[in-house]
Amino acid sequence: MPQNIILNSLKQSLISIWKNKSLFVLLFILQVVFFIIFSVINLTYQAKILTNIQAITSYLSQQKLDEASATANLLQQKSLLGDDPLLISRNFNEMVKNFRLYLIYAFILLVIFISMAWVITHRLSYKFNSKQFAKNFFNIFLVLLFYLGLIFLFFFSLLNISVVQLATPSQLLIKYVPFFIFSVILAYFMFVSLSLSHYTELKNIVQKTLSIGIRKMRYILAAYFINIFLFIMPIILLYYFIEKNLFILILSLMLMIFSFVFGRIFMVSVVEKLE
Repeated sequence: MPQNIILNSLKQSLISIWKNKSLFVLLFILQVVFFIIFSVINLTYQAKILTNIQAITSYLSQQKLDEASATANLLQQKSLLGDDPLLISRNFNEMVKNFRLYLIYAFILLVIFISMAWVITHRLSYKFNSKQFAKNFFNIFLVLLFYLGLIFLFFFSLLNISVVQLATPSQLLIKYVPFFIFSVILAYFMFVSLSLSHYTELKNIVQKTLSIGIRKMRYILAAYFINIFLFIMPIILLYYFIEKNLFILILSLMLMIFSFVFGRIFMVSVVEKLE
């Protein structure tokens, strides 16, 4: 029964945490460090990108784009976009460059952090020595390079757009939706592969991932639903109490971090029972 596997996995995950408190605390701290580093990268490049956007919008707001002004500029053989129309393309190109750098740093951080987090997560359920630890880390690293590499490659390809294409949202939507759907599918199978990585040879991971991910989809989706629920609840509390109660605010942040750590432990337990 699906509910028995899910309930038993929840129970086993809590038991694993209780038996390996030090490793769980290490995972919790690692998750906090990840969020801090990711926030620094995010804020740094978000500020740069917003500066480029503000430069473009500020310049355009100073231009007279009404019909009379446009006609007068055409008669005088002047640009419709003012004295420095290339300012728009310069800032747009700079914005794309900053976003690409942001993706590169985010990719490096994700690959290193997720590899460390998952190998320690496996250590909660399985006993292995330093040599096996290194092998498991390498397997997870390669799995992440494949999945995240494809996802980030798609995002990079989507950045090959011009200012004109940016002005036509309908065309961008048609281009983005298929990539978004494909990225979601990759993410679905990625966590199954990561859960299998400790006791499955790399050459067999694809086959087992597809077998479990497709044939046992109801179990995997149930696990994802629980993990998403555990993540959303602290977010709701965080949003509601952000300016009302400091204690609940801090508790919400801790629960959100807990949901990430517990979610990995839970996935490993579920996939193990589906083997």
